[in-house]
Amino acid sequence: MWRRSSGKLRNSERNTSLREVVDTRFLIEHFYSDQTETRRRTSEKLRELTKRKEGLLPTIVIGETVQIVCEKIGKEEAETCYLSLIRSRLKIQDLNQNIAKEAGLLKCRHRNVPMGDCIIAAIAIINKARVLSDDPHFDAIKEVKRTWI
Repeated sequence: MWRRSSGKLRNSERNTSLREVVDTRFLIEHFYSDQTETRRRTSEKLRELTKRKEGLLPTIVIGETVQIVCEKIGKEEAETCYLSLIRSRLKIQDLNQNIAKEAGLLKCRHRNVPMGDCIIAAIAIINKARVLSDDPHFDAIKEVKRTWI
């Protein structure tokens, strides 16, 4: 909800960013959920993000997704999944020095949050984006807003 102060919106109250950082748990649900409705909703969400050019795909999420698919299904399926992600039209976000620093600071404050999630959270913070995940780890980081399908 937008609040008014002296008839104008304050910059700090605007939620103009529609960017979303895609988490591994979202992608696993998208590719492998046994629930038809879940797959439909994740597909719809990805279409929306790519159409708006507001989807961010961290390289760590690519790595985690490929690892999980390889372990559960096999290397060939992991390769196919990788190609699908690379061709998805989501903006791939590499781990850079600013993200690494922010992730390290987050990990220092939130010792129970895995480093991978701290990297994803750092990307969200730096890009003023939400995290697209059902992972409750992100709820511990007050600077991050989590969203789901």
